[in-house]
Amino acid sequence: MSFLAVCIVLTFQVSYADNPLRQKNVLFIAVDDLRPELGVYGYSHIHSPNIDELASKSMVFERAYCQVGVCSPSRASLLTGRRPDTNHVWKIANDEYLRMYTNATTIPQYFKDNGYISIGMGKIFHPGPPSGNDDVAYSWSPEGLPYYHPYDILDQKNASWHSYEGFNDNQLEDGKIADRALSVLEALKNNQTKGDNRPFFLAVGFHRPHLPFNAPSRYFDLYPPADQITLPENSDAPEGMPDIAWTTWGEMKGYADIHNIFANHTECSTDADESISGKQCRIPDSIARELRRAYYSCISYTDAQIGKVVKQLEAQGFANDTVIVIWGDHGWQLGEHNEWCKHTNFEDVVHVPFLLHVPGITDKGMRTKALVELIDIFPSLTELVGIETPPLCPEGKQNVLACVEGSSFVPLLHTPDQEWKKAAFSQYPRPTGGLPHIPGHPPFNRSEYESVMGYTMRVENYRFTEWYGFDHNTAQPNWNDIWGTELYNHTHNVIFFNDDNVNLALKTEMTIVVEDLRKTLQAGWRAAMPE
Repeated sequence: MSFLAVCIVLTFQVSYADNPLRQKNVLFIAVDDLRPELGVYGYSHIHSPNIDELASKSMVFERAYCQVGVCSPSRASLLTGRRPDTNHVWKIANDEYLRMYTNATTIPQYFKDNGYISIGMGKIFHPGPPSGNDDVAYSWSPEGLPYYHPYDILDQKNASWHSYEGFNDNQLEDGKIADRALSVLEALKNNQTKGDNRPFFLAVGFHRPHLPFNAPSRYFDLYPPADQITLPENSDAPEGMPDIAWTTWGEMKGYADIHNIFANHTECSTDADESISGKQCRIPDSIARELRRAYYSCISYTDAQIGKVVKQLEAQGFANDTVIVIWGDHGWQLGEHNEWCKHTNFEDVVHVPFLLHVPGITDKGMRTKALVELIDIFPSLTELVGIETPPLCPEGKQNVLACVEGSSFVPLLHTPDQEWKKAAFSQYPRPTGGLPHIPGHPPFNRSEYESVMGYTMRVENYRFTEWYGFDHNTAQPNWNDIWGTELYNHTHNVIFFNDDNVNLALKTEMTIVVEDLRKTLQAGWRAAMPE
């Protein structure tokens, strides 16, 4: 039976009471691997008119941060409102499904349990076993099942990008996801006119600009030829960077066209000096320009899909009753620091785009420089729509059904420039995504892919990162087993994607700053919450 038929049939199996104070709907839009390189963040070379238009009537969070720089654990953290160490989810793995360790409630599940019809499509959770197959047993209403993933016939590993001449948007997966969202919004409106008074939580997850950078050719045509695309100014690894911080960007090298560039692929993925600094381990400038252009084109393709969904929301009469949130699950490196993909703790990876539209509150547009985290979305959305906000999770307990480890940022909608969080926290494990051996350190425990954990913290003036030996069974770092320390200056007006270039941690004059920030890092997120 089709979704539309299921939706219409099932809604009349429920008894509805009149609800003159009907709660607001939520349109929850996720974009994979999207860094804040958008018009709204000051990048006029990016064609993102639909996101920019929505931003003009939204709160734009200028300093929002994910909790892990890779898809599955970042999404698990956001969707449960719990930190990666609480969920025991740090990488993409079948044995790191959030419900294997915690008794968590997800955002769509919580809304469903509070009377919402909860429907998802596309990439909200990381698909497959790492999420219990989109957490279908818990998170979604029957009307939205089976969970919708469009079938993608394209070769996923032959080429890192492709411009599809003559393709319509819905011949690729994100266009299909947008079309499904349009149909669902129409069905929700039809059901509402027939007596279904439930508000909806509609989650729409787009894949691009995740690799491969595939989009219809007209989105490539929005940008100059590849030879006119600029390269990053900071194309070398940070001065003084510890080797543990480095990713060998295996995700990018998994595509045949990139893999074939390197004469000695093994050396570029295993030898620290060659991987970090060797000329033969760099992507040539001409190919880097092509990749950057393709990434930008995918942003524009996804922007167009977002525009369709928002316009349909308006056409169906939901605009005045719907909170809209757009978030990226983490940033991305496009050759900055000679790095590609994510899998690090650098600013370019953990800094994310984040917009919030609340009808009647943000209509004239707002901005804040307050430090916020994606983990804050859960308590904030519940407060905004008027359902009970889950309490703060008690320390050391995993069996609480609904609790959060973030802070509602709703007060920022009233006073955007108020004092807020002292720090935003992220982390990344090693050897996952990194070098297989770190010179000067003992071998990694190869049975564990989280034997070292890099904890990073963005404060007002600095990014501070420290790498510690880590027990993944207890999710406890050994504060005395330090594998690397990083301190990057953010006291100036940082230009996005040209920062974290010089590690100050080993400079004598920064000793006191390092000691103070180490104390703040080890005190953790609870000590940095808004007062």
